[in-house]
Amino acid sequence: MDAIYEIAERPAQRVTGRLWDGTFIEAADGAIHRLIAETQEHRRRTHPRDHAALIGLSWNVRPEAFTYLIGYAGEDHETFAAPEHIDLPPMRFATTMHHPEGGDVFVQYRKMFEWIAAAGHVIDQSHLHCREEYAPGFVSPSASSLRLMVPIR
Repeated sequence: MDAIYEIAERPAQRVTGRLWDGTFIEAADGAIHRLIAETQEHRRRTHPRDHAALIGLSWNVRPEAFTYLIGYAGEDHETFAAPEHIDLPPMRFATTMHHPEGGDVFVQYRKMFEWIAAAGHVIDQSHLHCREEYAPGFVSPSASSLRLMVPIR
């Protein structure tokens, strides 16, 4: 099944959450999935009626490592013990849904980068490198769908 790529806009927003720094190997070994699960579980306890999408923002800081902020749009001092935040301007993204049957997320990102270039768009990494949005109940890319997003101008 071929991915469908679209252009999406996100308004200016504050994303509040937890920062994680680590290697791509640590992430592949489950560090990010554990962080997502912990965050979702705590959110279910503190905001039982809220079904907001969990947002993951990443910055590639070294060839082998990246920084990741996992959180929710807006202020949030109940979900996180010591919340960090980033204020983002309105942004434009190339986006696609990644489904479990779609294989490796990194392969999907590579295909999306190819589509961005072929479509004549320019990647804009001035604020972040990638954004991912996870629906409540997300488990992992091999078991759940997620939205992949690459900022463009």
